[in-house]
Amino acid sequence: MGKVKSLTILYDRAVDNIVPTYTSGEWVSGQIVVEVNAQIEVKALKIHAKGQAYVHWTERHKSGSNSNTRHYSQQIRYFKHKYLLIGADGSEQVTVLPPGRHAYPFSLVLPQTPPLPATFKGAHGNVSYWMTAKLHRPWKIRIKVKEIFTVYDQIDINSPLLLSPRVATDEKTVCCCCCASGPITLSAKIERQGFTSGESIRIFAEIENHSSRKVVPAASIYKTQTFHAGGKKKRSTELVTKLKGEPVLAGRTDSWNGMELKIPPVPPTLMNCSIIQMEYSLMVYLEISSSLNLTLDLPIVIGTIPLHSFSSEATNFNTQYGMNYNSLNDTLPEGPQGKSDLLFTNQNLGFQTSDKKP
Repeated sequence: MGKVKSLTILYDRAVDNIVPTYTSGEWVSGQIVVEVNAQIEVKALKIHAKGQAYVHWTERHKSGSNSNTRHYSQQIRYFKHKYLLIGADGSEQVTVLPPGRHAYPFSLVLPQTPPLPATFKGAHGNVSYWMTAKLHRPWKIRIKVKEIFTVYDQIDINSPLLLSPRVATDEKTVCCCCCASGPITLSAKIERQGFTSGESIRIFAEIENHSSRKVVPAASIYKTQTFHAGGKKKRSTELVTKLKGEPVLAGRTDSWNGMELKIPPVPPTLMNCSIIQMEYSLMVYLEISSSLNLTLDLPIVIGTIPLHSFSSEATNFNTQYGMNYNSLNDTLPEGPQGKSDLLFTNQNLGFQTSDKKP
């Protein structure tokens, strides 16, 4: 019997080994290529595609002298498509492939409603999309190959909600030698809520320092990831960038009239996923010596379609955000226990195939 030289999934959009990108409603197309160096018999060539969000983390719990590790996991499947390129379910017939290269075209339409969440990789979960091809031969171990593809979400910051401003104000009174001094007041405004990577946020702020202490105005962008599983949540917050202004002395006032804070290259806000959120906030605050900061939280959205570019498509996800998802290929989960629960069927309208060979 001959040997299989290679089994490969080739996406039409894959160029120079860069993971191809798609969005909801688009077609994922390509070829499954089987290369053999001698004639072989094939029972089936199966392909299937999956999209899912998966969350998992562990926690140590102590009860007296005993301790145990508790696992929290959750999965949402967005689609699961299967198709047979060679063979039929329940059939024992074999197909003979002569030596050479055999290509089997495929195309899969991604669900459009509801929109798919973008590909995401975090500390305790991921949103991932991939295709698997499996070659079954009589009395041989099956050959399996898996290739990921990236889904991005077109977040248009030109929507009325994201074009509306955000305003916040707060004040606090600090004590000095057991006596309260005057209040410290901070007001801040940004012109809109939606931005894209590389833009600068113009910050308008008013600082009134009626206390006896010096305060230092500052602004930071934070990224917060929240993972949900088993009725609990796991949250992590990361500083993205920050700036500091000049100190405002006791009894003085000051203002920011469009102070600019540039957004570095970051992934867009994660939308449409109920078990993973990735959100951004602009924090405008006053550092007060020997006291807690006075902080204003202004949530923002990082989008993919820039201001006044209604007809523009989002750029390549990997290129725009400097992210590489190839490492997901070896660790993609097939379920909470790492086992496939697929049911193979021919009734998969998402796939279109052709029996033509090049």
